[in-house]
Formats: sequence, C-alpha cells, structure tokens
Amino acid sequence: MSDIDKQSKTGHGAPDTSKAMDQQVKSPSRRRWVKLGTAAIPAVATLASRPALAWHCKTPSAWGSEIINPNTSLRTNGAHQSYPDETWYISNWADNTARSGVSWLTIKPWSRFFTLYPAIQTAASNNSNNVTIAMLGSIGIHVAGATSTAKVRVVLGTGAGAGTPFQKAVITAQLNFKAVSGYAQNEMESCLAFENLNTMAAGSYSPPGLGVNWYQSEIIQYLRENYFAL
Repeated sequence: MSDIDKQSKTGHGAPDTSKAMDQQVKSPSRRRWVKLGTAAIPAVATLASRPALAWHCKTPSAWGSEIINPNTSLRTNGAHQSYPDETWYISNWADNTARSGVSWLTIKPWSRFFTLYPAIQTAASNNSNNVTIAMLGSIGIHVAGATSTAKVRVVLGTGAGAGTPFQKAVITAQLNFKAVSGYAQNEMESCLAFENLNTMAAGSYSPPGLGVNWYQSEIIQYLRENYFAL
C-alpha cells in the first residue's frame, strides 16, 4: 500500500508529493533535557512553550566545553552565539507523522523530503516505506553498520529490523539537516556542518580544540541535547 493510500485511510490526507510549507511560528514546543554530570536524561516529559530563540543548538566545541567544565559560562550561553533549531523526531521519520506546534513541521517529513529529492521519490515508487539506506547514500547520508538494502523507516522504528540507538540518531540528524536546515528559525547549518554529521555517523568524532574523542554514546548525547535527533 502506498503512503498516499495509507493517508487516505487514516484521514491524514497529505501525499508524499506535498509542496506546501506552512508559515513559520514563534512559539514551538520542545522537550527539555536535564544534564546530570556527563550524562543526559529526559527528566521532564512535559512540553513547554517558549519563543523560538529560547531553543538552540550549540556547536560541538561549545557543547563539549560545557561537558568538560560544568561551570563554564557556556552553560547559560554567556559570550556564545546560540542558534534556533526545530526538527522532526526519530518517531516522526519512522512513522511519517507530522509535529504539532511548529508550522514548517506540520507536514509529514517524507512529504517534505520527496519534494526536495524527487529522484529518491521515483526510485522508491512514491512510497517512503521503500526508501533504503543505499538511496540515502546517493545524497550523502551515511551510517556505520547499516545494511545498504535496509528500509530506512524500518531501521528507525521499534520492531523487527530496527537499528541501534546510534544508527537512529545519526540517520535522523542527517535527514533533518537535509530537510529543514536553512529556514529562518532553523539554523542548524550554523551550529554544525553536514560533513561533521557524516564524520559522526562513522562512529567517532573529535570536536575542534577540545583534544578529546567522542564515540557513539557521546555523539548520541550531543545530537539529542542539541535537538538534531530526539
């Protein structure tokens, strides 16, 4: 069954070929995270409404400095530029569902993706369930350990064939970058370059100027706390 057929049955309506992007809003909702030592836990399950600029991502170096030195002024963004960021969650990409409260995310993520990458739409027969890891590789999205023929939505899901937390995080972060970077209220490209995400997707990353190496757990934590992949 195609995504369009599924949407007709469920009443969601918008096909994968949707071209509309809704007007941006200034009061998105966001899940907050609380740091405890060097670990991050989702301590609050409620969503708070804040102005868009209250939600931000930090560069790997700035965020890593805060982890190394919890007393740094970067904890409160002192002397540091932060960037607004709103993205689709892992579950949105897995289930092809929209987010509420953030206008440019109220269409389904694969609809937006197919609008931007029609060659993949064609290769997948206009059905996001058919998008494979190899198809994402054609636009520079990579992830360590994922089988090229694996279906992306299956890898991002929770059932048989689901990927690891690391694979889900780096795939989602790259999908979000390709789909929503560049919008006035989403400046993730100012926070992190796509080639940095590619490096992270290989399983290790060295933030500039810190003299440390991040591996999968640190990369997941960074992507979660900076709203690239929740």
